[in-house]
Amino acid sequence: MTCKAAIELVEPIASGDLEIDPAARAHFESCPQCASALATARRLEAVLATRPAPAAPARFSSSVLQRIRRERWRSEQHVDRVFNLAIVMALVLVTGGILALMNLSGVVAAAAGTWSNLASLSGEFARQAAPSMNTYIAAVGLLLSVLGMWWFAERTLWM
Repeated sequence: MTCKAAIELVEPIASGDLEIDPAARAHFESCPQCASALATARRLEAVLATRPAPAAPARFSSSVLQRIRRERWRSEQHVDRVFNLAIVMALVLVTGGILALMNLSGVVAAAAGTWSNLASLSGEFARQAAPSMNTYIAAVGLLLSVLGMWWFAERTLWM
């Protein structure tokens, strides 16, 4: 057991919420810093146990419940706003779809224009990239071979 793991157990052990397991007991017996932290926590718990618990202020419960209701109401308002916005967006999309169906020839013309523009742009890109294609292929091959060697080295290192 490490000191970090033992320190995480100090408070629950000191308060009696957790029993000490054999590994933790061995660590607390062999590590003076962790043993000191446990002893300090136990002393603090003993001091707190001798003191009376303070009484809650008047109207404490009602004010806490009121605050919880207010926070819940605010979160529900936020959810309602998001839901209403989603409904409005859905109505706009449905209305747009209905209008597009009524004007089907315009939609077909717009789609054809978009496809022809994409085809001309991709052809232009291919013409500009063609002279450098060998360099790109060599760079990708080099990158893949380096990644393959790295993977092989990591795989054999941890096996």
